[in-house]
Amino acid sequence: MEDTEDGYLDDVAWDRLPAYRRRAALSETNMSTVYLAEDRTHHDRLVALKVQASSPGLSERFERESRIAVTLKHPNVVPVYAAGEIGELRYLAMRYVQGRNLRQLLNERDGVLSFQETLRIVGQVAAALDSTHALGLIHRDVKPANIMIEEGTGHVYLCDFGIAKDVGLTGLTAAGVFVGTPDYSSPEQVRGGTIDHRTDVYSLAVVIQHCLTGSPSTRLSATPAVNRVLAKAFAPNPADRYDSCAELVNALATARARRTRAVTITAVGVVAVVTAASVLFGSNKTPVPVERIPEALRGDCTATTPTTIACHTGEGQEAVTDLFADQAGVDQAYTRAVQAAGVTKGGDCTSGSGGEHRYPLTGKAKGRVLCYTRDGVTNVVWTDAAARTVTRMESRQDEPLLRAWTTWTGAAAAFPTEEERATIAVASGANCARANLDAFPTAVAAVTCTPLGMGPQQVSYYRFASLPELRGQFTGMVDEAKAPVGVSCASAPGFLGTQRHDWLGTDIGQLLCRPAPNGALSIAWTTEPLSIIGVVTGADPRAVHGWWSQWHLAPLDRIVAATNAQSSPPFPTAEERKLLDHVPPASRKHCVRTAPGLKWQDVAAVPAVGIACGRTSGAELVAYYQFQDVAAMRTSQGPGGSGDKDCRNFPEGFNGESSYSRGGSTGSLRCYTYKETGERGMSWTDERLAIRVVAHRGTSPVAMIDWWTHDAGPI
Repeated sequence: MEDTEDGYLDDVAWDRLPAYRRRAALSETNMSTVYLAEDRTHHDRLVALKVQASSPGLSERFERESRIAVTLKHPNVVPVYAAGEIGELRYLAMRYVQGRNLRQLLNERDGVLSFQETLRIVGQVAAALDSTHALGLIHRDVKPANIMIEEGTGHVYLCDFGIAKDVGLTGLTAAGVFVGTPDYSSPEQVRGGTIDHRTDVYSLAVVIQHCLTGSPSTRLSATPAVNRVLAKAFAPNPADRYDSCAELVNALATARARRTRAVTITAVGVVAVVTAASVLFGSNKTPVPVERIPEALRGDCTATTPTTIACHTGEGQEAVTDLFADQAGVDQAYTRAVQAAGVTKGGDCTSGSGGEHRYPLTGKAKGRVLCYTRDGVTNVVWTDAAARTVTRMESRQDEPLLRAWTTWTGAAAAFPTEEERATIAVASGANCARANLDAFPTAVAAVTCTPLGMGPQQVSYYRFASLPELRGQFTGMVDEAKAPVGVSCASAPGFLGTQRHDWLGTDIGQLLCRPAPNGALSIAWTTEPLSIIGVVTGADPRAVHGWWSQWHLAPLDRIVAATNAQSSPPFPTAEERKLLDHVPPASRKHCVRTAPGLKWQDVAAVPAVGIACGRTSGAELVAYYQFQDVAAMRTSQGPGGSGDKDCRNFPEGFNGESSYSRGGSTGSLRCYTYKETGERGMSWTDERLAIRVVAHRGTSPVAMIDWWTHDAGPI
């Protein structure tokens, strides 16, 4: 997001928003201002806070945006934490996406992106828009400035639903009045006419055009095939456009991938278009597109219809494959087969007939498989997502059939695979075994273990190939649970709530507690640096939460190493390394770069290099800050106390401040206790090194002073 000068809200207005602390203005329009702010009620997490003062004509629109934003739950829509009204102020607290919008990215790339990068971005936008349309909403302002790209992950978010329209309600805009951005708006939107979801299809096509050519107004593209796709999306009559954004993106991908084609006539006289390099001829000389069936079945194939292929193995087994134009057709056909078989999810088709599950059992998902025996005949039906096919086989000998299917599809592998070993390495459990992946279909490995420690019944870990896939799966689970946001699992009513969790102030994932089937309770959490989702279950809420509090960060060394490697730039830099050298070895534990929220809390806007370490014998979190000079260090410390209570003498309430001298260093030592929480803290300066140290979440005063005396530093 772009930084701008601070917006129109003065300090008096901010006093009416006590839950938020202003950091900086990110953007401003004539309707509202978006701030980077700290959410004080949730461990000072950073949020994008959209604020508007009530005014005629704008309040109703802001209220509608708030209602829509809270309703939308999709991995590619910016999550909303809270919305409300205090006096004349309306606010919307959203996840702060550290990154840039597509307009900024285009400016950096001289206005043009590669086809693959364009496809990756608009594919995620299309998913968000189609989800919005399914709720009866139209965005009406799809443009590069409203498409955010997260730094590091490349995850894409669609934002700003300020002028979104609910097609089932009367709008805020009078008939014949245009709202939107002209360069990206459909003809009917510009005229102020009746619109539906296809106006967003048009706008998305303009975004694609802009990415590929450098301008939203150019009606040319790299290839004639892509031109034809865009021409359909730009049709003046909405009925002539693609019916969904996904359909537009799929057509774009197909147009780009299209190679030389050969037109042939099938046995039933229907014209079929197939890839010339992929055509083989079956026993009756019928052309067959065999690239869409398992390689082991390509020896003797016949096209029995334009969309059905029958093939035979060397042992005489027959496999019949149906070809589909899209995944929806595959899903419908497979669902009918499952319903007809009467088989529920579960089982293992690699070792016995009677199951329905995703395959392979580990690694990236290829599809789903159904196996069952009826009247002495074993049936296997499976899908191939990449080929968009459903294949079925049957035999009176179940073991050879299932063994052959497993070999053809690579559905099974000896336990543990490399991915499973990597998952076990980060598990807080013993006796780990392969787990079913149906709970998280996009995971690449899963294990279930006996938990270390006391209380829970079992703990499972799911490993993902990418952060967007992990977040998408976890968001779906939170939405399904309807968990209230920002609720601590330690005190959640009904053991239902979700919030972010951190290490030393650095956000590392999300936490969800909820009732599980059969009366059990579960906590699920993400460890994003390791691309892991963990799920622990038990019967007692205190035991389950207590186990999570103690064990979810194991192995901490791996989590910290992954966090630091993924930092930008990687931690530590040369300056951070110099600061680390001043931390005593006894306190130089699991150190990371200080998170922005923690740094702001400790030193405000004073420039400084910061690192955070912990846990120590005196405090859970200790932050060290190196300043340019002593004057800057003193500025960061703020006004002093009475100066006549030495913390080493344990003043009442452990609140005091005094000067100190030890080992050639001098400075100021403060100790304090927060009235609201009872948490103890300390801070001190080193005048010789221009370093300030802040210890948070302290233990007992005796332990803190002993630690400060011997192991706190700096050195």
